[in-house]
Order: sequence, then structure tokens, then C-alpha cells
Amino acid sequence: MSIRTSIILVISLAMVAGYVFFIQLRQTEEVAEQPPWFYNLDIQDLTRIHIEDGEAGASSFHLGDDAYWHMDEPGGVPVGVERWGGITLLLTGPRSRRLLDENPADLAPYGLDTPSTTIEVDLKDGRSINVLMGLASPDGQSTYAQVEGFPQVFTVFTGWRESLTRLISDPPYPEWYYNAEISTIGRMELFSDNPLVNLVQVNDEWRFNDEAGTPLDPDDVPALVASLARPEQELVVYATRDLVPYGLDAPVLSLFLETRRPDEDGISVISHTIYLVGGLTEDGSAYYAQTQRGEFPQPQVYTVSASWVEGLQALAADPPQPDDAA
Repeated sequence: MSIRTSIILVISLAMVAGYVFFIQLRQTEEVAEQPPWFYNLDIQDLTRIHIEDGEAGASSFHLGDDAYWHMDEPGGVPVGVERWGGITLLLTGPRSRRLLDENPADLAPYGLDTPSTTIEVDLKDGRSINVLMGLASPDGQSTYAQVEGFPQVFTVFTGWRESLTRLISDPPYPEWYYNAEISTIGRMELFSDNPLVNLVQVNDEWRFNDEAGTPLDPDDVPALVASLARPEQELVVYATRDLVPYGLDAPVLSLFLETRRPDEDGISVISHTIYLVGGLTEDGSAYYAQTQRGEFPQPQVYTVSASWVEGLQALAADPPQPDDAA
């Protein structure tokens, strides 16, 4: 090998070594500059969550024996996976934006003397982590936070707090759960063999879905509203292909609802849902039911209170008529 070639190789190796050293040094600096964890838990250790907010109220969730998360209220209903996905990961602990104060003499400037939001996380070993959240930072991007029992004050991304308190104001009901607010219903149809009741709600006024848009007799409205109220519901099975034991192979009644609700951006979202009613339970207190969104029913089978079904049956048996309303 010539001296010239050797010199070129030595110079090239020196340049590569310098580049690698620079990259490693930069990566080390970037890692060192990352803010500390506010707290950090293993997702497998979480068993219960209680969120309380001065404005939104309070809500609790627990991990059931079936390995699904459930809402304490109403009635231990399983959470909807489409809304719950990622919540437990959030609760394992956010990375803080910065450690603001190691040992503050006064918590009032941070709003932590009287926290506006508290988030309690219970663990399998019996321990609890109680997160206290106070005022927002001047730019509104962060919230002052503290773990109860520790003096340090951190700043945490405000979106973390908002995602969790939203579970109170907008509970994560599962897709099968009947939770239609009367004000959001734009159209309803009640079926047995044929449509028996076909109504629309326009500007809080119920009308027949006919060409004239005939108003419903005001005397019929209370019974209609009562029949559409939320019933007691309890999940029976998460998924089954055999609907015969529940009478859902040939539903006796079905309720179609078209609802309109604004999304996070204020855009009105239209949803079409059918609630199928099957057979009566052995004790006669409820009926088996299934929810259909889209082309096929969802796999869950649940019960609805008999009084709710009987209210719909009474409406179907003696439906209001446009002539009477006129």
C-alpha cells in the first residue's frame, strides 16, 4: 500500500471517528436534557382510578375480574374500548415538562394548596398514587402538579389533565350501551313486523315523518319521551354466535334512532343505531337486547329493564296518529 493511500485512509478514519463521537455526544446531551417523569407506574399494576374535578364532578373506574375496565356508575358497565384505549397508559404517568420547584415554601401560587383536580390511582399491592393538579401556567400549555406526599412541584402538559377529566363530562360508554339524550334524537322508528311509529324532532318539537310534518299531539309527547329514557342495562355476554337462548334470532321489537351530536370541533355528527329486543329473562325483570350500528349487530348481549320494553310495546300497540294530532 502506498504512503499516499495510507494517509488518505487515516484521514478518513479520523473523520468518521469524529462524526460518530459528535453524534454520540449530541444524543447524550439530548437524553440528559429530557425532563423527568412526573411519576411512572407499570400498566399491569393499575386496579382502580378515581377522578375528581371541581367543575366536571367525579367518576371512578375499576379493573373487573373479567380483566375489563368498568365504570363504577352506572352499574359497573364496561368501558367502551374505542374511548378507553390509551387511558390506562396515560395513567401510568406523564413525562413532566419540567421540575419547577424542589421544595416550595408556599403552594398557593401554584393552586396546589386547594387542588382543583385530583386523580387517585390504586395499585395491586394496595398502594395509591394521589395526583394533585392546580392552576394552569401563564401560557396555558401546562398545569402545576404534585404527587401527594412529595414536596416537588412539576409542570405537566395540560392535555393530560383534559383527557382524564373528559371521562367525567363525557363518560366512555360502550357502543352497545343505550344512552340517547332526548334532545339529540332527530328521528325515531319503532318496528315489529312493519314500521309502527315514525317520528322526527325538529327544534325540540316532535312531528310525524310525513310530507306535511304534522305536529304530534302535545298530550302524546310525555309518553313518547318516557319511552325513550335510558333504561337499566347489564351486560350478559361480551360475544356470542348463538342468539337463540336470548330470543334475538327473531327480535320481537326494534328501535331505530338517528341522533346528532357535536364532536370536539363542534361539527354535527349523525349516528344511526338500532336496538333489538329479544326474549324475557327467567325472572321476568328484563329483556335481552343487542345493539346494531352499521350492517351487523354488535356481538354483546345485554339486558334492559322490562318496564322500558313495555313502554315501547305500549307505544307500538297504540301509536299516535297524524289525524289525531291534526
